[in-house]
Amino acid sequence: MSLNTADTALLTNVLQEAIFTASERSIAGDVFTVYDMTGTPGLTAQIPVYPEVTASDLTEGINLDAAAIATSSVSITAAEIGARADLSDLLREGSARDVASDIGILLGNAIGEKIDTNAFTLFDSVTNVIGTGGAEVTPSKILQAIYTLRGQNAPTDADGDYYCVINPNQAYNVANVLQSAGVGTSANDLSMVGNDILSKSAFMGRLYNAKVFMSTAVANDSANDAVGCVFSPQAFGHVLKRPLTIKTQDDISNRTVEFVATTARGNALLKDAYAVKLKGENVID
Repeated sequence: MSLNTADTALLTNVLQEAIFTASERSIAGDVFTVYDMTGTPGLTAQIPVYPEVTASDLTEGINLDAAAIATSSVSITAAEIGARADLSDLLREGSARDVASDIGILLGNAIGEKIDTNAFTLFDSVTNVIGTGGAEVTPSKILQAIYTLRGQNAPTDADGDYYCVINPNQAYNVANVLQSAGVGTSANDLSMVGNDILSKSAFMGRLYNAKVFMSTAVANDSANDAVGCVFSPQAFGHVLKRPLTIKTQDDISNRTVEFVATTARGNALLKDAYAVKLKGENVID
């Protein structure tokens, strides 16, 4: 297919809007460790997982024994995800709206949501569990998860924080408990200090050295429960094989242009001890 100047401008605007929207919508690439495979042959990344090394007391003149470092590895295979939107000639000619922006937002939202949905399904595979079905997720449970990770010497991010990702309905109760304790006066008030991801609409705030996010991509465990997670950024790996791209195709007989957005990514749990599953009710009541 050949594009005329107007079509090329439309595609450029759609792509720009889709990339921006997907980056705003998706948080997996911000909270998981990202391995960029763009331009690298193959679809599978072998991620080394190193064991802990213990230091010992030394005696002068006595040789220090070497610690055997037996690394294991986790394979992450990237796969395609995509979304398609068809724009009719009549809609394009008659719309008073910015059609390129609308199509870009639709595709960007779809791709961003799918990226996170695929990533956050890993939460259910975590061994350590705090919380039970039918019980509210509370700030104290997040605190318990944080100190569970501290006990495992789980690495934090550059700000000294872990990440917490929960369902919006679970997040409601966390926020409700905090505001009931007195926003602005409570010692456990949500803070915005020292954060680099403030532009994300999913970001709630910083609580007990954890950056807290809410996402509809956090899956339901049952009709009334969901499985979130508190974790080190090194607990999960996210492979990026192909960034978001958009291609178009004219369907002349239908008088439409197909916009197809795709990306190729993969996810895996790298170190189980560096994550705590946060299970609880996802109902606002």
